[in-house]
Amino acid sequence: MTEAEQRVARIQASIDDVLTKGQRFRKGDRQLDRAELASLRMLLTQAQEEVDREKAAQAGKGRNRINYARI
Repeated sequence: MTEAEQRVARIQASIDDVLTKGQRFRKGDRQLDRAELASLRMLLTQAQEEVDREKAAQAGKGRNRINYARI
């Protein structure tokens, strides 16, 4: 798994935390604020685009399959 794919997985886990556990958590006089959902979704989009670019670059590597026929 590439670094970009790991980043996507971490962002998805953070989104799941916000959706299941809530945006803010308060216990006594302490409060935990998780990242804003909209920001996480923008990060996810950017990270997924990076993964897609890496995969496209990997697919483009290898033997050149263009056949130049003589006319």
